[in-house]
Amino acid sequence: MKKRRIFIIGLIVLLLACPSCMIYITVKQQDGYKKRVADNTNEYMLQFLTMAVESKTDPDYKPLNFNGLDEKSQEAAIATMNEIFKTVLDMEQDDDGFHYEAYNEKTRQYYKNQKSYYPVAYEEFFKSSARSKYFYTDTVALFDESDIISNLDAGYKLEEGKDGKRSLLKVYNTYVDLNQVSINLPKDIEMTYYCTMYESPMTYIERNFVDEYDIAVLSGVALLLGLVIFIYILMNSLEVEEVINPYRTIKQWKLLTVIIIIGLTSFIFIGASGVTGALVMMGELQGALARHNIAYATSISYGLYFFCMVIFYFLFSMLCFTVKYMLMNGMDYFRNNTCIYALYAKTKELGNKVTEFDLKDNINQDILKFTICNALLVIVLYVISPSKTVFAIIYVMISFLYIRKQSMKVKNDYKNMLNFTEQLSHGHFDTEIEDDLGIFNSMRDRLNNLKVGFEAAVKEETKSQNMKTELITNVSHDLKTPLTCIKNYVILLKNTQADEATRTEYLNQLEKYTNRLSNLIQDLFDVSKASSGNIDLHPIDLRLQALVDQSLAECIEVLESKDIQVIKNIEDVVVHLDGDKTYRVFENLLTNIGKYAMPHSRAYIDIHEEEDYVSVIFKNMSEVEMNFSSEEIQERFVRGDKSRHETGSGLGLAIAKSFVVAQGGTFDIEIDGDLFKVIMTFKKS
Repeated sequence: MKKRRIFIIGLIVLLLACPSCMIYITVKQQDGYKKRVADNTNEYMLQFLTMAVESKTDPDYKPLNFNGLDEKSQEAAIATMNEIFKTVLDMEQDDDGFHYEAYNEKTRQYYKNQKSYYPVAYEEFFKSSARSKYFYTDTVALFDESDIISNLDAGYKLEEGKDGKRSLLKVYNTYVDLNQVSINLPKDIEMTYYCTMYESPMTYIERNFVDEYDIAVLSGVALLLGLVIFIYILMNSLEVEEVINPYRTIKQWKLLTVIIIIGLTSFIFIGASGVTGALVMMGELQGALARHNIAYATSISYGLYFFCMVIFYFLFSMLCFTVKYMLMNGMDYFRNNTCIYALYAKTKELGNKVTEFDLKDNINQDILKFTICNALLVIVLYVISPSKTVFAIIYVMISFLYIRKQSMKVKNDYKNMLNFTEQLSHGHFDTEIEDDLGIFNSMRDRLNNLKVGFEAAVKEETKSQNMKTELITNVSHDLKTPLTCIKNYVILLKNTQADEATRTEYLNQLEKYTNRLSNLIQDLFDVSKASSGNIDLHPIDLRLQALVDQSLAECIEVLESKDIQVIKNIEDVVVHLDGDKTYRVFENLLTNIGKYAMPHSRAYIDIHEEEDYVSVIFKNMSEVEMNFSSEEIQERFVRGDKSRHETGSGLGLAIAKSFVVAQGGTFDIEIDGDLFKVIMTFKKS
């Protein structure tokens, strides 16, 4: 915070000190400037004015003498001299601080500049005390003794030519020898000049003798002061400057914005400062204010000059900060803030597109062909110049017809695409586009593929809804049966007249249906965990042969009740699996065999070791016709017995599949007539 305050105070001091220095230099230049103007006036203006007044008062006076000069050069020299006379007379006539009167002894004529510029009436001027405010002299303008043009005004002086001859400027490149032109000195004129003694604004003469020296001095001082501000900006830390407004705002601008806003405003104020400084130095601004009776004209003039300089140097400090910020940030600034880099990036991007132009693409091929044809036609029109108008008209007509035809085709193709998408949105999946749609062919193919996907998704959703309905029906039935039985047996038990044996039988039935309901709920819980992937696995090395034997021992009663003989073809293999989950899989499969296999038949269990996996196969002959698919039988609450007379939840195969898949295995069912086959594979440990 302290560094910011120091920087702001220092900047304010500089912004006040620099304009003050400029005002001081301007005042000093004003004094020296008036002296040089007076010297120039005496050296040049009085000489030309004397000759001009001689010409006005004596029609026979000829200011120049010629010796052997051709007529054309004489006319040019006389025209040049007349132009000088006119300029001098106009300047003196418009000057309110310089007065003269002349008397020609030869013609006895008086001549003076306009009366309106005298502060009092002209008739009273020489009679009143007003004359004491002027000084006057009878000095006649001096000329070279040799009467040779030597000290003419800088704009018309003789200069040395390449061939050694002298030339008078504005004589239309006519070279003349210096000795061929001489001045005819005015001998019959008496001039009296009056100049104001009191301090007044610069006169018209002074304003027309603006010296480049004065402008150079002021410009040099302004540049030096600007350099001081630039050094001050550079010396301070960027971290301090960039958080102070307006510098904080400027650093966020694009470079073009800075140039347009700050640069243009600076240009305006440097121009205003220069003009104001020049007007102040010449006294023109003070005089204008005084003529309008405005008080404190000098103070207001210098105040306006000071204000313009303060604003300019403040804007200049912003430009200095921008330069410093650019230097400190390097290429990052140009990448993020300049139009040149943006143009370069766009050009590079365009170049990459050109180099990556795929000529295999049909559209690109058409564009390239059209471009080449246009280029060839332009060349032909340029070569066949006499007939280029006719060819141009024909070419324009052909191009119009071609473009119109292509536009109509694109429009029709687009309309067909819209109709197709509208049909899809209404579920009409039997619609398909096979027509050539030009540039829309790729979109047509994608929409056709999308149509197939939508159709499959709709069928799948319909199937899912049907399955959900069936699932709810099956769950309701499987839950309702044991609950109804439990309710009935509870009612019977409430009958106290039943004997002990009957009550015991009722209790056994209650236990049976309670266990059935408990198993159904457990199966639902297992399926839910399997569906969510939230199954806890504890894999160990298992001997599948021992696990199969354990499962057979558990299910031996249900198998023997239907006289089903199990034939094993098992290799002694060890697999890294979860024992409880794998046992549950085998138990569910053997339970299904006991329920649905043909009585007095055989079931087969095969376990084989392959290179990367172990296959486990259960096979049996179905007792009833299997009028379902292998996918349907794996769904939840689906039974081989659709009448649902057998006990069970219909979740056995679904649970078995979930447990196998959860352990990284596969579970598939094959149905071949009455042959029911379950094929499982497990990765080897």
